[in-house]
Amino acid sequence: MYSHLQLRRRVNHIISFLDPDQREAEEIDEEIMHTLCNLHRVFPGWTICTCRFMHTNFFYVSDNFRDLLGLEPATGIEAFHLDSFFDRVHPADAADFNKGIHLLEALLKKEDPADHHRFRFVFHYRVLHTDGRYICIHDEKAVIRLKNGRCLYFMLLKDISHENTYAGFKMTAYKEGYSEKVLEYYAAAEASAQLTPRESELIPLMKQGLSIKEAAACLGISPNTVRNMRQKLFEKFQVNNVIELLNRLDVNGLATAV
Repeated sequence: MYSHLQLRRRVNHIISFLDPDQREAEEIDEEIMHTLCNLHRVFPGWTICTCRFMHTNFFYVSDNFRDLLGLEPATGIEAFHLDSFFDRVHPADAADFNKGIHLLEALLKKEDPADHHRFRFVFHYRVLHTDGRYICIHDEKAVIRLKNGRCLYFMLLKDISHENTYAGFKMTAYKEGYSEKVLEYYAAAEASAQLTPRESELIPLMKQGLSIKEAAACLGISPNTVRNMRQKLFEKFQVNNVIELLNRLDVNGLATAV
């Protein structure tokens, strides 16, 4: 497991070679604001923020930041400091997050800094929401070269927890938009993280010994739906019945996780 300090050192190391001149004193000017406005038009509903690591003298985060993590935009300034940000990454994802950053570093080292805007990096990982739950984040890192020759480093953030069951940390690097996938790193999540919210509600009822009909009544769904959910759980954990499933959860320490 990597400590938050190790992660911060890795990011600082990346910054040192990405674009040293980019960290010079700068301010949000009219061109940058115009570019950010255009991003909002192209990506409605996404949280947009500038890269805190590459732009040290200004920071922008969209108003819908509160919908993403439950934090006010003004608080987002602190949330994206290295200390605060890495504190919010799920502990089980920290080591893989570090490896993803390492792979990003190795890839960009091979490229001319003038070509960095040709790359996009997509990260999937879990971050702590203010309500105490971890949400799955789609974090897309990209660069736009401005007319004055400088670069705008920004991130597109979206909660995708309800779109897909979290299967594990993932980092994918693309070149020339999305036309060419140049790198992919995937680390499967622990089995408990792969449970859907509804499955997490069903398992405690199964532990209580409720029948399919009784569990369906508690969840407000049909018995057929419960029956299908149980079958999918058997397949996911490679067991044949409820007893084997509950034993598997207990052996792996997952019973308390749900």
